[in-house]
Amino acid sequence: MIKTAILDDHLMVLEGVQAMLSEHSEIDLVATFSKTQNFLDFINSEHINVVLLDINLSDANGLELCHKLKQEQPQLSIIGLSNYDDTNFIKNMMKNGAKGYLLKNTTQKELVLAIKTVHSGENYLPENLKQKLINESFGIASNPFIPKLSRREKEILSCIASELTNQEIADKLFISIKTVESHRKNLLQKLGARNTAGLIKEAFTKGLLS
Repeated sequence: MIKTAILDDHLMVLEGVQAMLSEHSEIDLVATFSKTQNFLDFINSEHINVVLLDINLSDANGLELCHKLKQEQPQLSIIGLSNYDDTNFIKNMMKNGAKGYLLKNTTQKELVLAIKTVHSGENYLPENLKQKLINESFGIASNPFIPKLSRREKEILSCIASELTNQEIADKLFISIKTVESHRKNLLQKLGARNTAGLIKEAFTKGLLS
């Protein structure tokens, strides 16, 4: 029995995964979570084999959380869940300890296969994502993924590029520092970056800054 848990802040995703796994006796979806702290409290007290982890959480950085989980529980097999098929997202998630990566529109068959594969100790990527990575390694151009940013995210990205601090951004845009931090975290995740330098680099590469 493969004991599995999922952390995703979208109820429809949680319900969808639960429905897809309900008829597979070899996979036990032990628990579903929409809040990171509740998930961490559980995962630190229960033995879980596989975690399905949303990389774009509203209350945590999915990349950092993946790294933390692998540091604390090396035996845990993590599959990143995302709406984005950009290779930067895939590579960053795998570098941070994930054994697999799935898009949220995955099929039941592929979800089950991914869980079984990572539990066996192997990595899993859908064929189309494997091909994108192969094409990239050979320098074959593919259509670059450009994330959709909100008006506020664009404003904050511009401020970050101007080297303003969080406090200066908050003062300029008349918002709280907490709001700035939340938007900054979302920008890092959307562009698949780990820090401010990477964020600016990706933003210029994708034409979000000029």
